[in-house]
Amino acid sequence: MKILSSAIAEFKSRNFSKAVDLFREAGKLYGDDIVAANIAMCLKQINPEQLPLANPDKKLLDPATQLMLSNSGELKLTKAQREELLSIWKELTSTKSKDAVAKNVNPIPADWPKDLVLAPLPDSPNDFDWNKRRRTKPVPVNGMEVGLSIVVPTFNRSKILDVTLACLVNQQSSYPFEVIVADDGSGEQIVDVVRKYEALLDIKYVRQKDYGYQLCAVRNLGLRTGKYVFVAILDCDMAPNPKWVESYVSLLVEDDDVALIGPRKYVDTEEISAEQFRNDPGLIGSLPEVLTQNSVAGKTQNMVSVDWRLEHFEKTDNLRLCETPFRFFSGGNVAFARKWLAKAGWFDEEFNHWGGEDNEFGYRLYREGCFFRAVDGGMAYHQEPPGKENETDRAVGKKITIEIVKEKVPYFYRKLVSVQDAKLHNKPLVSIYVPAYNCAEHIVRCVDSALNQTVTDLEVCICDDGSTDNTLEIINLHYGKNPRVRVVSKVNGGIGSASNSAVRMTRGFYIGQLDSDDYLESDAVELCLHEFFKDRALACVYTTNRNVNADGSLITEGYNWPTFSREKLTTAMIAHHFRMFTARAWNITDGFDEKITNAVDYDMYLKLSEVGPFKHINKIAYNRVLHGENTSIRKLGAQKINHFAVVNGSLKRQAIKKFEYAPQNQLDDSCRKYKILER
Repeated sequence: MKILSSAIAEFKSRNFSKAVDLFREAGKLYGDDIVAANIAMCLKQINPEQLPLANPDKKLLDPATQLMLSNSGELKLTKAQREELLSIWKELTSTKSKDAVAKNVNPIPADWPKDLVLAPLPDSPNDFDWNKRRRTKPVPVNGMEVGLSIVVPTFNRSKILDVTLACLVNQQSSYPFEVIVADDGSGEQIVDVVRKYEALLDIKYVRQKDYGYQLCAVRNLGLRTGKYVFVAILDCDMAPNPKWVESYVSLLVEDDDVALIGPRKYVDTEEISAEQFRNDPGLIGSLPEVLTQNSVAGKTQNMVSVDWRLEHFEKTDNLRLCETPFRFFSGGNVAFARKWLAKAGWFDEEFNHWGGEDNEFGYRLYREGCFFRAVDGGMAYHQEPPGKENETDRAVGKKITIEIVKEKVPYFYRKLVSVQDAKLHNKPLVSIYVPAYNCAEHIVRCVDSALNQTVTDLEVCICDDGSTDNTLEIINLHYGKNPRVRVVSKVNGGIGSASNSAVRMTRGFYIGQLDSDDYLESDAVELCLHEFFKDRALACVYTTNRNVNADGSLITEGYNWPTFSREKLTTAMIAHHFRMFTARAWNITDGFDEKITNAVDYDMYLKLSEVGPFKHINKIAYNRVLHGENTSIRKLGAQKINHFAVVNGSLKRQAIKKFEYAPQNQLDDSCRKYKILER
């Protein structure tokens, strides 16, 4: 009975997490029914609000997750059980954030030098001109040759493919290119068409078996075959204009952070031979536009079919001012750097009906920090004769694939719903990341506060940074089977390393930060999302906090600077918890600095403030637990050194060489008073 006695002793000493572990070990020896009540008492002490949940095998799942699993049919609940869970969830989310004290302030510090001007922010999240101006390094080629690998997917349609290849022969470009015809199991002899061009083009032929509509798979097959640093996808029915290759590559060699999108016109090539196009480079551009049966991908204007995107291209300066540019990424005529396949992944082969895969792939590019640009010189001519339809039923396919898009593209396509109707998604809208190190006593309250939010379309991503206590065991015990919690454990590398690892795990578009010993108010995520939904240009939204003891008792309300300005942030860390930023904004930066041990967050939010606007909410949505072990308290000297170092790093990134941010008092580690000096 020694292990049982030890468990009881730990309980009496209020070491509830350790007691749970020991009671469970005792249960293996003496039977689970012997210790069930003891474990329940421990769990209730760890989280006083945790009540018995329905379904014994799901008892460690939070109420919202159980309800979401029930809504999708993965968990069977009676009406009474659902009502019980809903009642518990409402109680857990009943306490809302209180207003923070907000005084009137001048957003610009009084001692801010008049001629110190911070670098401008982008005009929109997709401002490719802004991105190009801030680049300081040439486009890397990583040992690959500069040129364009053009993947041409095809399924039958050999006559139309012949015309497209003829137009590729007529390319007027100073850059080399290759053509990869990727055959999706055609019944026609596509290889015979390819052989016609072996002496005229650098051309390859790859083929996969006919497994049905597998456009994504055959695109990936062609992309893997390419040899150049830049890649393009050109559908077999998209005949390019003579400057097509040159238009794309000339822009990519200047900035490989941009994905290029070409417009299209609809023409009829049925009565014209490929040889005629090959002998007359201007012929394809001289054909009249026609009306097609393509009611899904085009629209009718003046009795002809037109590219539905052209109007938006014009309104948004070729997408530069567009906040959802991936929606206009049509994979039949695009070009981008090969590096984005490593960053964002390949085309998703779950799409096996027409449509949707372009938006989903484009969204991943956008989330990872890629910019999008419509290019007039990328014009290609869609060969779809009047009165004829494609082999693929586009309208039926789109009804299927739009549901996959909604599942995998939370940004723009996803709407918030009540917990009564919510379901788990392949890609959640929100991710909350938690870097964890030796936080066994706090981690359950922390994670539960993230799960018990009024917004349920979220996940929690925890990185255990090599804890030496039983933090990881407690995480696995409580959340190992929770589909809304993801956990990774690694060798200790410090807060910067753990934060990077945790953020890289996230799948949401909006990312919230929660330290492992702190906890949220139940509406923290909802408050921030409300601001993001009002202004899609925002890079970061943050609230304010209160300082509490480990038992939750109030110490004091946190410092609150009520109005955000970049100038104020440059002189003091005013962007306090709770903080949410977009995955896109974070990916445009170089992430958390893993070389410093203090001021890591300050450095990160300075970086974010350089790539997009911030919004502050004067609400107390975050509880910061002070226990004497916080690094900002234990290492004041290093904190001060890094505080001034990261600000000067921000000025350097903005090419501001004239000024230096320096401490007024070098000797007092707790003093953050500063002076801005001219060099």
